[in-house]
This record gives sequence, C-alpha cells and structure tokens, in this order.
Amino acid sequence: MTAEARGEVEKFLLGDRFSCLAGRSAWRQGGIDHRHYERLGSDESARRMARDLERFVQSADWSARSFTSFVATFEQPRGVDELEFESLLWQQLQLLHEYDAESYRWAEGYSSDASSGEFAFSVAGHPFFVIGLHETHVRLGRRPPFPMLAFNSHEQFARIKRAGMWDRLADKIRKQDIKLQGDINPNLYEYEQLSEARRYSGRPKAADWQCPFSARESAPATAHVTEPDLDQELERELDQGLELEGDREPARA
Repeated sequence: MTAEARGEVEKFLLGDRFSCLAGRSAWRQGGIDHRHYERLGSDESARRMARDLERFVQSADWSARSFTSFVATFEQPRGVDELEFESLLWQQLQLLHEYDAESYRWAEGYSSDASSGEFAFSVAGHPFFVIGLHETHVRLGRRPPFPMLAFNSHEQFARIKRAGMWDRLADKIRKQDIKLQGDINPNLYEYEQLSEARRYSGRPKAADWQCPFSARESAPATAHVTEPDLDQELERELDQGLELEGDREPARA
C-alpha cells in the first residue's frame, strides 16, 4: 500500500494541476520524505507521525542546497467535504502536538498561539507551515486522491525570501492558479497579515474564525537549527522549465 500511495503522490505532484513549484522541485530531487498512514485524525497516526517527523527533523541537512519537505498521506477517510477535512486536520495536529510536547518545546522565535500572526506549527522544535490537501478541495490544484498534509519548513521559506526568490515564486504560483481556475487562491492574500493557521486547511474563513488548536506546556529546549543555503534546483525551476509549464492548457475539472 505504501508503494502504491507513493506512486499516487508522484503522479499528483508532477501533474499539470499541481502549482506548488517548491514541492515539485523537492520531489524531483528526492527531497520529499513521504509517509502513508491509515487514518487522518487518529491517535495511532499521530503517534507514528510524531516519531517520523522527529526523525525527519533530526536527519534533515538544513544547510544543504536542496529543498526538502515532509508529506503525510492517509488511506482514510476519502471524499470528505471541506468542513470535515478541516476538523480532522486540526484533530490530527492536536494529537500530534500532544505526543511532540512530551519531548520538545515550541520552535524558538514562533508563537504557539494559533491566533497570533507569529504562529507556526512546531514539531521536534522546528517551525513548519502545514498545507492540507484533499479530494474535494475548493482549489483544483490541491486535489490529491487521498487526504494529504505537507509540512514545509519556515527556515526554507526564510531562505527563499533572503535570496530574493519569494515574489517570483508567488507570482508563478498565482499565474498557474489563474490559468487553471480563473482566479488567485484567496488564501494567498492573507500571508503575513493574519495567523497562518487560517490557511492550513485551504478553506476560506470568516473574520471571526477561531482555531480549535491549543498548545500545552512542553518539555526541554531544543538544539539550534542551522541556516540553509539557496536551493539552486528551485532557481532553475523558476528560470527555465516553469515558463513552459505555465503555457500548458489546464486539465479539465
């Protein structure tokens, strides 16, 4: 089942509809650590994810030039609507945090308050931006064949910004969204203005939305995370192949 799921992930990430260029680049380089679990929102999946993400953080070479990400996929449930997926996503992250907090403090420099603009989800002391994808997602480019959570490092986001690549990357993604769906993903407009927790599930939120996540007291301080260098492969994606991909006709819904 894991091999079959991996094949489905590859087909999705390299397909015409997927617009996240960093994710596409990471997969091509072998930089995505993929793990497949039985059920989204379950204690067993959370327990295994805590262990797998800890190993991912500890083994990742954050000073390397390649982009990396942790992708969790789930066999069940399939075909849930946006509200149910969002509920299961936060149930999964809450359970994951409960296991993680037994050994790690929250990522240094980030808030554990999900309503704060300084919030980032923390696992093994490392800050992540979590992207939820599922079959009935409102955005056509975020519809894998099963529930999926992508954990993207804030350290790598910061690296892209320092290299002056962030605006180019966002522009490419927005153009791909417009070509595929006719408009820009409204979640992109909220970046760095409101808590990123609002964007994890991908569902548009009312102004008074309250995140169901609650962090608890954590254990010991974690080690310092080194600053990675620029990802040359992602630079090449922006400069060369993506112009061609942007000219493709989008797949029909």
